[in-house]
Amino acid sequence: MTPPESASGHGGLTRAARHPAQPADFLFGLFWAVLGASIAWGSWTMDRLERQGVEPYAVPGLVPGLLGLILLGFGVILALRGWRGRTAAQGEVAPSEGASDAQGKAEPWRIGLALLLVLGFVLGLLGQGPPFWLCAFLFVFLAIALFEFPERRAAGTLPRGLALAFLVAACAAALVTFVFQEVFLVRLP
Repeated sequence: MTPPESASGHGGLTRAARHPAQPADFLFGLFWAVLGASIAWGSWTMDRLERQGVEPYAVPGLVPGLLGLILLGFGVILALRGWRGRTAAQGEVAPSEGASDAQGKAEPWRIGLALLLVLGFVLGLLGQGPPFWLCAFLFVFLAIALFEFPERRAAGTLPRGLALAFLVAACAAALVTFVFQEVFLVRLP
């Protein structure tokens, strides 16, 4: 089939033909924006515990409120992209010449691996004996190493990839542990 012709100067496609509306993205974006706004509002209206001398950066609801604002922002972006009809699959990010068919598509094994890693971290490691910094290190290291494994093996850069994963995991674990223990004053398992 040939695309509809137009005098728009963009390869003969009208705006609607180039970027058709994406109702699913629009609706999911609205859902996430409303959820994020609700979380932010709920955390804003929580008791601040000023009478108990709680520091402003350690008040209850601070982290959920920030996460709610992030959800709100990303929800608005997704809704706008859905409304305008722009998605990566429609050419906003053009694949390179000779790109494989699997590039840009969700691969079921990646979803399963992510779920396994998250559940393993939360249910298997966290609070079960090993210190938090070690749990965080293992999670980040395994996530990077396992998700990059096929590409690194094919390119012959597996040792370099594992070293890089080790370095990133060590830095991330140290930074997260420091922020939670020293800034938010959260006692970690």
